[in-house]
Amino acid sequence: MSKTHPLSTTYRFAVLYRFMVAFILGFIGTAFLSIALSYVFHFALPKAESVYLAAFCSILFYAVFVIIAFCVQSLIKLTVYSVVTISICAALSIGLG
Repeated sequence: MSKTHPLSTTYRFAVLYRFMVAFILGFIGTAFLSIALSYVFHFALPKAESVYLAAFCSILFYAVFVIIAFCVQSLIKLTVYSVVTISICAALSIGLG
C-alpha cells in the first residue's frame, strides 16, 4: 500500500493560480512601480541614479510581493490584494507619466 496520496486537481489548480499571481502579476506590478518611482526620483536625483534606485526598490517590491503571495492563505484575499496593489502601481505610473 502506498503511503503517498495523489494530489487533487483543485489543489493543483490552486497552486498554479497562486504561482501565476505571484510571479506574473508581481512582474507587471514591478514594471509599473519602476516607471512611477523613476518619475518621482527624477525630481530629486540625477537621471541615472533615479533609474537605479527605482529598479532597486522595484526588485525589493517584487521579492516581498512573491513572499506575501505564498503566505496569504485564501485565494480570494490573494486576488483582491494583488489586484488592488497592481491597480495602485498602474495608476501611479499612468498618473505621473
